[in-house]
Amino acid sequence: MLIEKMHNLSNSKAAKFILGLITLSFLVGGMSGYLSSSNDTYAAKVNGEVISQQDFLNRYNQEFESRAQREGEAFMAQSDSPEFVTALRQSTINRMIDQELLRQYAKELKLGVSDEMIKRAIVTDPNFQVNGKFDNGVYQQVLQQNRLSSDGYAAILRGALTLEQMQSGVANSEFIVPAQAKNTAEVFFQKRSARLATLSLADEMAKQAVSDDEIKAYYEANQKSFVQPEQVKVQYIDLSGSQIEKGIEVKDVEIAQYYQDNKAQFMTQRLAHIQFANEQDAKVTYDELQKGANFADVAKAKSLDKVSGENGGDLGWVNANELPKAFEDAAAALQVGQYSHPINVDGNYHIVLVQERKAQTLDEVKAQVADLVRKSLLENRYYAIEKQVRDKAFEDSKSLNAAAQVAGVKVQESGYFSRQNVPSELNFPNVVSAVFESDIANGGANSEPLNVGDYHAIVVRVLDHKPEGVRTLEDAKADIEMFLKRQKAENVLNEKAQQAVKALSENAESKVDGINFSSEQIFTLSENKDPILTNGVFSIAKPESGKVVYQVARNEKGDVVIIALNKVEDGVLNDKELSQFSAQLLRTSQAEVQAQLMQGLRERAKIEVNDSFINQDDEAQQ
Repeated sequence: MLIEKMHNLSNSKAAKFILGLITLSFLVGGMSGYLSSSNDTYAAKVNGEVISQQDFLNRYNQEFESRAQREGEAFMAQSDSPEFVTALRQSTINRMIDQELLRQYAKELKLGVSDEMIKRAIVTDPNFQVNGKFDNGVYQQVLQQNRLSSDGYAAILRGALTLEQMQSGVANSEFIVPAQAKNTAEVFFQKRSARLATLSLADEMAKQAVSDDEIKAYYEANQKSFVQPEQVKVQYIDLSGSQIEKGIEVKDVEIAQYYQDNKAQFMTQRLAHIQFANEQDAKVTYDELQKGANFADVAKAKSLDKVSGENGGDLGWVNANELPKAFEDAAAALQVGQYSHPINVDGNYHIVLVQERKAQTLDEVKAQVADLVRKSLLENRYYAIEKQVRDKAFEDSKSLNAAAQVAGVKVQESGYFSRQNVPSELNFPNVVSAVFESDIANGGANSEPLNVGDYHAIVVRVLDHKPEGVRTLEDAKADIEMFLKRQKAENVLNEKAQQAVKALSENAESKVDGINFSSEQIFTLSENKDPILTNGVFSIAKPESGKVVYQVARNEKGDVVIIALNKVEDGVLNDKELSQFSAQLLRTSQAEVQAQLMQGLRERAKIEVNDSFINQDDEAQQ
């Protein structure tokens, strides 16, 4: 799996940079020639330009793997859901359409990036530098780990830099004048002083009475409101690797044995290579080396990898599993100072030279080895327990007790839930599908362990299943009674509040029974603790000097609130604060302009999507 293959580099700064740049490349053009063939049946057409099916599949797989890398278990748990896969396909093709629209627009604007700019961007990027200098080994390792050739990465970078040019142009077209920033800041940081008289909805509801006839009449008039979705009640056990790992102790003797058995895994080599586009060129160069040509000189003159070529093909020090298997296998078969025959690595041909080789000592890699041993022990123990759980759940289909006992966990039980309110601990697509759609949905049997993440499975049984239907009057009675009481209470409070506002507006000295105002409070939009109440406060017109304005509003609890607005003070920022606010306002405005640009490009474009291909079964696409 990709997560395993990229483990060594996944947390490095350079790897994260590449993954981010690949994601950025979804929005820019220039890769269709690298990733696909023009002979493919189309996935979409944009103003007559074809997005090929192969290009779509490559991009979809990149997006899938990139998200799996970023999101881990949470992503893998939902990746089997048909709804999730469909949504991911649709979002991928939409991004590719946006990419093509931007590519065409960049071409229309005659934007371009030279080869020299690409090279300069690579060698000066801090993500590829060690101690302030470009490190070709880091650069090559990350490219190889992400299955990219130098030309492929250059294409991604060219698109990214082109997009940067375009974004810069769009951003620079938008500006905020000082007066605009000042006026917006005055409102955003405005302070409103108000006193509140809160009429409790809960207290008023407690005073209301609702008759059986009222409940029955409401029920009969609103039958559609009482449709009850399909519901289930379940028992389940949760088998988690994190629980199992707590009982694993890694001993020094196990660490030493693993190191001895896997010494090759802890070998580091300083490698060099010469890269070719085809086998014929590689063979010709190999013959030249056999006749005495200098490896470094040939690399400088002929290697397609120009960055390493300038350093005589040097890739720096490389650890195990950082380069493609074919590349590492070729190096492993060589003695120090030897170079390989031409080898095929992802369509390109390489001659590999081993310059130096040294083994890392046990002390140097002890922590790494301990993690590997722990992972191996966890994997063995987890799958052994999972098998026992699977067997017990099958043998005793009337209970989960036996399966829970071998797992060392407790049987848990849920309340009734529908597809719309699945408990978080069960809210995985395959679990939901099992309890609502599979053979176990009607009860009487245990599921098999359902994988919901790395070393994480759930076994579930349905205790009761309620099909969709209309709730009975008896079942709905309590809810209707509560609703009618709330309705009556709201009417009473609104009437009382409106009368109070009328009296107070005519004479601020009026004493209205049951209306007690709080001490003065300050409200601002920048510190919005109760959005509903704050909106009510800011909907009131500014009071005239010395006059209080009264208005009825609500708070987020549903209480009716009489607001006495005393005064309004416009926000005042110092020069530094206003400058920061203006910059933030500009960024928001620029984002809106960029969104409008994308919308405008789509509106004027002729876009045709091959829906039958995009929405077909994932396995059929592979």
